[in-house]
Amino acid sequence: MSDRAQDPLLLVLDDDHDLREGLTWMFETSDIHVKGYGNFQAFSADLDSVFQSGKELCLLLDLRMPDMSGLEVFRWLKNQGYSLDRMPVIFLTGHGDISTAVEAVKDGAFDFYEKPTTDERLIERVREALRKSREFLDNQSVLKQWSDRINKLSPRERQVMLYVAKGKLNKVIAAELDISMRTVEVHRANVFDKLKVRSAAELATLLSKLGDLFGFDHSDGLE
Repeated sequence: MSDRAQDPLLLVLDDDHDLREGLTWMFETSDIHVKGYGNFQAFSADLDSVFQSGKELCLLLDLRMPDMSGLEVFRWLKNQGYSLDRMPVIFLTGHGDISTAVEAVKDGAFDFYEKPTTDERLIERVREALRKSREFLDNQSVLKQWSDRINKLSPRERQVMLYVAKGKLNKVIAAELDISMRTVEVHRANVFDKLKVRSAAELATLLSKLGDLFGFDHSDGLE
């Protein structure tokens, strides 16, 4: 029997109780854990704890609800900064809402399905959305590891790191920072050791990938 604490989680936000029950049964029998919400208030109150759970997530979101439409909920998620890669959104829509759902997909939704939705295609699409969520979590884990490594660098080592990534020679770095070449060599060795890179080219590639995350860009001017 699987450990529910670690299972992926499908959230269903739909005011139709019978539909929620039917979707829950369909997905639970396919080994996808479901948590249903009948209104936005219950959903939004629970969302932070769900995001912090470390589970893969997907949201099935009804486009038409009385208190707050699915489109309004979707825009709220984006405005609040909830990642649509962390929690891909699949809209549930009636026939007359197809064009609206298509626009939502263009705006970042993962997909949409027309009610009634009781087929294997939806189950597989949810699985794909959950895989996307897992990829996001795995990437965040890798970025966290690099963040921890970079945070171990001293301010001077960060300066040297940026110059090295730009391909500057040790003597040029020494002159720019007004320190000895020997000091540059020590800092350079420390940077390579702490970041576990072996060359200036590897360092430059790393910083190019991580620049946005850590607030620097080795291709721009140094501060």
